[in-house]
Amino acid sequence: MKRALLGLIIVCSIINKTFGQNLQEGQKRWSAEHPLAVDDFKIKISDENNEAVYSQFMIYHAIGGFDFMQRNLNQKIENIFLGNASWIDTTKVGEIDKQIEFQQLQFDLAEIHARKFRKRALENKKKIAKGFDIIKQINNDILSEFSESRLELVKETESGRNNEKIEEWKAKTAAELKELNDFRYENKKKIKLDK
Repeated sequence: MKRALLGLIIVCSIINKTFGQNLQEGQKRWSAEHPLAVDDFKIKISDENNEAVYSQFMIYHAIGGFDFMQRNLNQKIENIFLGNASWIDTTKVGEIDKQIEFQQLQFDLAEIHARKFRKRALENKKKIAKGFDIIKQINNDILSEFSESRLELVKETESGRNNEKIEEWKAKTAAELKELNDFRYENKKKIKLDK
């Protein structure tokens, strides 16, 4: 089996408030209840020149000038799996469930960084009224941090082949998601930040 390629993450700045609410065809918002499945990978390939698995994610924000008055910014920052830009070649992958699990772990890692983005945006929301430079900086920092974490995940797990390391990463990821639970997309309640 060819080495599975990691998904690409795109961090975008979008100021259209309605864009973040409706998913387009093939997109899937991160959810603890609805993990990735084979059918979420919309591109069908059988080409020897391509990697067996490819996942693409997008973290983006739709933060506007008056969002500094919001109780939280969770629904202004999304983590989306792009099924129309992702594939799995089931003819090349021996253990499909295991490979989907590895792709989900990457999606979970992206969710951690989306939650960190939400937290940092909330911590700096008063600065948003003065301009979007702070959001651009947080956006860039999150992209860099995610890239480093993803590289570490791939190295340590040998692209998902080292079961012991996968289990370690799953536990670590679950703990971080729990720690950042207030910053999940679904939470609309006011978040009180520690000072």
